[in-house]
Amino acid sequence: MNHQGKKPLKVIDIQCARFVEPLKQAFTDAGLWVFQSFDLRSTRALHEGCTCAYHGTSQCTCELVVLLVYRALGDPITLVLDGRDEQTYIFINDERGASVRPATMEMIERIINQAAYPLIKQDDSVENNNLLPI
Repeated sequence: MNHQGKKPLKVIDIQCARFVEPLKQAFTDAGLWVFQSFDLRSTRALHEGCTCAYHGTSQCTCELVVLLVYRALGDPITLVLDGRDEQTYIFINDERGASVRPATMEMIERIINQAAYPLIKQDDSVENNNLLPI
């Protein structure tokens, strides 16, 4: 997906489909309400033969999920999770410029890290176990 030159807030070495539910739960645990408003996999299932602009084939592994994160007050924060090749690029879609306060950005990054850590640790332990002699 083209993000108009925006840099991702975070890049996580976890497949998007594996990361979405733990991330939603982490936001809920932090007292925020999350609504998943879009999932490319669900949409793509309805349209056969679509060619992926990134992979150049209909056998695409790209994922795109849009989460609306609601705080107690104010408009939701829109997070876009763009998954490609076992990585998830996380963007904040901030149409009005810098409307998300730095403290809120730090909180979001902390929640993302908390959701990612157990999955990354799990992947590391699986890789390390594969290297042990039998």
